[in-house]
This record gives sequence, structure tokens and C-alpha cells, in this order.
Amino acid sequence: MEFKIGHRVRMQRTDNYGVVTAILPGGLVEVRLDAGKGELPLPADILEKVEDQAAKEGKRPRLKKESAPPQKAAAPPKAQSPPPAKEDERNRGVRLAFDPMTDNEANPVAYEVYLLNGTPHKIIYELKMMTHGDRRWSKSGTLEGYGKKRLDAVEYRWLNEKLNCELDVRTILVGGTGPRNFQRINLKGQQFFSKLQDVPELYRDAHLYMVFPTLSATPSAPAAAPNVPSLKAITQVAVQQKFREKQAKAQANKRKVETNLSEKLAFEDSIDLHIDKLVEDPEKIARHEVLPLQLKHYDEYMDQALRMGVDRVFIIHGVGNGVLKRAIHSRLHHYPFVRNFVNEHHPKYGYGATEVIFD
Repeated sequence: MEFKIGHRVRMQRTDNYGVVTAILPGGLVEVRLDAGKGELPLPADILEKVEDQAAKEGKRPRLKKESAPPQKAAAPPKAQSPPPAKEDERNRGVRLAFDPMTDNEANPVAYEVYLLNGTPHKIIYELKMMTHGDRRWSKSGTLEGYGKKRLDAVEYRWLNEKLNCELDVRTILVGGTGPRNFQRINLKGQQFFSKLQDVPELYRDAHLYMVFPTLSATPSAPAAAPNVPSLKAITQVAVQQKFREKQAKAQANKRKVETNLSEKLAFEDSIDLHIDKLVEDPEKIARHEVLPLQLKHYDEYMDQALRMGVDRVFIIHGVGNGVLKRAIHSRLHHYPFVRNFVNEHHPKYGYGATEVIFD
């Protein structure tokens, strides 16, 4: 199907609507999505013009009424299988979601990577992100059943640099782990953009990859040791780290009464996320690195605020509806122990800060 600039189109998989803004090479069409979701390059074969869809719906043939055939003796009812358990309805497998991060013009600059565990099993994982065969970053740890974890960001330009990832997963069982699940995924531009769909765990659209539809909970013999650290070794490190953290927490609790009050009094009730307030030389920070760096400082500050038990804080992001403010508000919707947050006029910050109120 041929599209022209200005055509109104619908995405067949997600039922999102938008307007064509550019015709790109390789069978791609740039579409500005409704509701300010930004502009995305999408494969033409997943789009249809809105007027074509309406025409199809208007030409549906009507079925003619026919005389009812003579009734036969009712057959005995067949035994029906019981409905699946409610837990099975939640099983969506292990998936990777790439959540778009946009600039002030609503163009994607990066994608936050989420690991979604849609199984009832606690898992241990390792994810490597690579371009041209070189590792960009690697994350490992554990994730509870039906849990999600934000790992790191993938820059938009990496899609043109032979981007791929490797996911290694095992279920955690009593006395050991389940069999190894390994998958290598090549993240190619056209295929990547076609996977935009609603992700219930994120409450918004993201590029979604199903990696492991199911996981086995049966213990198995350990696989041959690979050239890289095995999941067994990662498990041992995670267990040891958990033990050390538990010991450190026990020691910290002994002096908690003495230190909490002084730390709480010294804690700043605001953080300025303008890049010139975070680094000494803002000119050395590349444009695509600014937002991830700001969000890193934001996450660290919020974690510290929760540990201090403060009542409220102010996040200074600047006036207007910029990408930083939208990213912060998106996080606050899912942040634990946040009772409310408002971006109202403040005598000190004007409209350039969001007030966060904790439970």
C-alpha cells in the first residue's frame, strides 16, 4: 500500500492512530502518533489508511436469514475441561521491553530496557547488550516471579550499529537452579519498530520481544562451563552479596538511632537536575548522554530520600513540558511510597520544580 505525507493511518497491531510525516527508504514510513507519543519510523506493511479501514467495515456483507433446519435430538453434553487457574492467566513468559525516551520534539533518543518476568518463578538472569560484537553494558541479578526490573538504556543510534543482546536465565529452585535458558536476539531497525505494542506492566506502549514463553522448574544437571562466568557463579556471588548486605544492615541498625537524625537534618530537600549543576564541564557531555545522566542522579536522590524518611522533596527540572519533566513524572507514577506529586507554582522555584510527597 502506498502512503503519502498527510495520510491518516492506523497501526494494525496496537490500534494506535497517527499522521504520515515522511516516506523513508527500506519500506519505512515516519508517523506522528496521536496524544503526543512522538514520531516513529514504522514498516508500511503494519499500517493502513483510516479511510480504507472505514471502507472495509462499511462493505461487510449481510448474512441472509435462512429457515431453521429441522431440529435433531440434542446430543449429550460433552465434558468440558475446567477453566485454567488464575495464576496461568498471568503467565506471559520472560520478555524484554524497550521503552522510548524522547526529546523536546518527541523524537526518540534512547530506549530504557526492562526485563519482565511473566512467570511464577524467581529467576537469576544476565543480559549483555552489544554493538558490532563489542559489549556496551551487562546486567545480572535476580528477579521475583511476575516482577519487572529496569536495567539500562539503549541509544537510538545503536540500532544502526548491529545491535544485539544475549539473555541467560535460570529458575531458582530449592537446593539449586533449573535448566539454562539462553537466547541471542538481533535488534534490527525495521523489525524493532514493528514490535511497538501495549505493555501492561509499563502501562504504556513499548517495543516488546518475547524471549522465553515458558521456564522449566525441574532441576537439571549443570551445563558445561562457558567461556564467560556461569550463572552458577553469578548465583554464588549474588548469595554472598546478599549475606554481606544482611550483615551490614544488622550493623547499621545498631547505630541507626544516633545517625538518622543528623543525616536527616543534613539532607537537602531539593535536587537541581540541570546538567550544569551535576557536572563541572557540561560541554564534555554528549547530547544523547544528558538525559540518562540526569535520571541516574534523580534515582540516586530518590533512593536516599526514601532511606532518610523525609516527608517531601522538590525535583528541579525547569519550566515547560520538556523531556526531563515527562521522564520524571512517568517514573513517579510507579515509584513506591509516593503519595502524590504536583508541578504547581512555588515561591522559590516557580513552575520549574515538581513537589513529591511521600507516605
